[in-house]
Amino acid sequence: MGRTHCTLAIAALAALLVSAPRLEAKAPHQAAAEQIIDGPRVESVGATSAIVAWTTNTGGSSILRYGTSTSSLTQTAESPYKKADVGGHATHRVHIDNLKPNTTYYFMVDSGQGQGTGTEAKSQIATFTTKSSGQGGEEGDSAAERQPVRILDGPRVEGVGNNWAVIAWTTNAASSSVLHYGTSPNSLSQTAQARYADTEGAAQQTHRVRVSNLQPNTTYYFMVDSGQGEGTGTEAKSQIAQFKTKQ
Repeated sequence: MGRTHCTLAIAALAALLVSAPRLEAKAPHQAAAEQIIDGPRVESVGATSAIVAWTTNTGGSSILRYGTSTSSLTQTAESPYKKADVGGHATHRVHIDNLKPNTTYYFMVDSGQGQGTGTEAKSQIATFTTKSSGQGGEEGDSAAERQPVRILDGPRVEGVGNNWAVIAWTTNAASSSVLHYGTSPNSLSQTAQARYADTEGAAQQTHRVRVSNLQPNTTYYFMVDSGQGEGTGTEAKSQIAQFKTKQ
């Protein structure tokens, strides 16, 4: 090829490269910053303890800062880091102990290290007042009420439809009501729950969780979980059981 032809070929190639449309790299999907989408909710209050829960749009830490003044939330209670469920949400629940009876406490919840973003979400300051000594509180409780939480009965499948089920169980002490389930006994990755079970003056506590958005004619495996036992902070889990939805 002559020098002239070579020069023309190079010029044509350069023109083609300049006129070719540019392929811009798409930015990777950005996970949403952590937000509190429900709560905080004061689920239970005794003379010396309280349970506070809240829900975030993603996984995060479970920290509660509290005190007897809005300007001095210097005390801290927390639960383990809560990962998001299959729906992308995470419900946090913190048990506070060693409170003073008949006292107003101010608190703020804090979920940091947001799953996938490292972001943080804090609530506004809220309040609760502990009960007086002897008013269904923990002071003067019997030794039996101070025992670790245990599942006394169940879990029981109380009802099943084509896309829902109701599971109940009974414990010896007030505690959380969480159900882990899935279509394989090796992957109970979905979660449903109800409020912390704390019926005033009851010797036993009944937990009842409704599971929705199930698939018809499908076998589900599940395990119930009652944690943060009142007065002990203990946890009880059941064996894996199963139910099948209707067609």
